[in-house]
Amino acid sequence: MSKFFNETRSVQHTEATAAAPANMDIQDLVGSLKQDLGGDVRSIASTETGLKDLLMPLQESRGVAFQLAESRLEKCLKVRLPRNEERSFLMTQYNPAMQAAVEAYRTLRTRLTKHQTAKGIRSLAVTSTAQGEGKSLTVFNLALCYAQIQDWPVLAVDADLRTGGLSRLLGVAESPGLAEVLDKQAEAPSAVLRTDIPDLYVLPAGEARRSPAELFAGESWKEFMGWASETFRLILVDSPPALTVSDFELIMAHCESAMVIVRARKTLRESLAHVLAQIDPKKLAGVIFNAAEELSNSDYYYYRRSANGSAGRRS
Repeated sequence: MSKFFNETRSVQHTEATAAAPANMDIQDLVGSLKQDLGGDVRSIASTETGLKDLLMPLQESRGVAFQLAESRLEKCLKVRLPRNEERSFLMTQYNPAMQAAVEAYRTLRTRLTKHQTAKGIRSLAVTSTAQGEGKSLTVFNLALCYAQIQDWPVLAVDADLRTGGLSRLLGVAESPGLAEVLDKQAEAPSAVLRTDIPDLYVLPAGEARRSPAELFAGESWKEFMGWASETFRLILVDSPPALTVSDFELIMAHCESAMVIVRARKTLRESLAHVLAQIDPKKLAGVIFNAAEELSNSDYYYYRRSANGSAGRRS
């Protein structure tokens, strides 16, 4: 993954980072990672076992969620996801060259699942400071990881109505989607697409005939998120960049948590500070450090782990 997306790393956003001085560079904000990247690779390999233990008490509710999704989405259209863009389908095209990337996404999924189950969270909005920082790719590969959990229906929503980046990535850019649902031109069950990956559903951006901000400000967004939270175990929302338009704050009004993508050598410290200031600290699930350089003499990338074993979470 280092060739195109390099490695996604989950970083812990600390109180010190939030209070960073105005002249601090983004590399300083996440620079503490560099000192802790010698972590034990066994912690990554053990994430699958930890996930099974974590989900054991949820077995019954998972089955109920699966049955509900099946009944509500019985007649939704099925689409086959394209396979010509390998980097976009890491979970379905596992190969040695992508091993570090696959394990990184799985580790992220496990830690987010711990956060999610502890707080009963059903929705996660993923944003960034600007376009091109990797949020759509992260949303989709994370959704693929969650779909690998048995009876865990997950919905990936393209809420970036202005660019439709996730929809183009999935090859469903021409399908009616969220814009039509919010504008009451379509019902959610008919707009949601069932993919050929079991338990993975997507809702394209669609074509907005009104201002996206106007659409998200209405009651339809609240109603849709209520329906989706009852239907799916998790909703991953690919949100527009937080600083570009006002859509993000409207989207977050009805999302329970948020995650911010920052890209090495691109995201500005001032921009990250502004984004973090927009998010309710209680909703901040974490910060993902993307496009990091490969460690010397190593085929793996490592996560920074805090004393309590978490990463990408704010305490």
